[in-house]
Amino acid sequence: MLKKLAASLGGLCLVLLVMAFDEGQVERGVDVMRARIQPAMDRLTDRAQGLRPAPSPAAPGGHALAGGFRPVGAGAAGGNLTLDGAVLVFGEAPALRTRPHRIALGREDAVRDMALPADAQIELREIVPRDARTPVAASPLCGGQTPGWLAIARDGNGLRVRIWRAGPAPDAPGAILCGRMTYEGGAG
Repeated sequence: MLKKLAASLGGLCLVLLVMAFDEGQVERGVDVMRARIQPAMDRLTDRAQGLRPAPSPAAPGGHALAGGFRPVGAGAAGGNLTLDGAVLVFGEAPALRTRPHRIALGREDAVRDMALPADAQIELREIVPRDARTPVAASPLCGGQTPGWLAIARDGNGLRVRIWRAGPAPDAPGAILCGRMTYEGGAG
């Protein structure tokens, strides 16, 4: 399929070069080549759209970590939380961009205080700069310290988040937990 497309494009270039000497014929030549290439381009576009993954729903109780949440309890640092892909956007604190570290189980020491079942899967994520010029800033989510890691897990309609200071990973010696937050779904 791609070989045919490449051959057609090569032919188009040759035709355009020859026709360049007769300006009136160039437009007609382009139209002819476009008519021949368009069906192949349509087929490629249709195939490419079929390869895109379907968006994951943010159904309550589902496994997708997406959507809006409000804090449980008064005075929670950060306010409302919206999950936008790998970015956690807080209503009253700087957003946190993350990247995957690993999946932990609820029975592991680093995440045991989340009080989830022993076989619950908890995402451990590293907090990374929002862009190459801006380092991760100190945050009220981490008691005014710079956050470096977080754990996040869905619990029914709720969401549990733990934040560690920048430094060793949560499952390494010397990691310092600096934030514990619980949210429930439905923040608008």
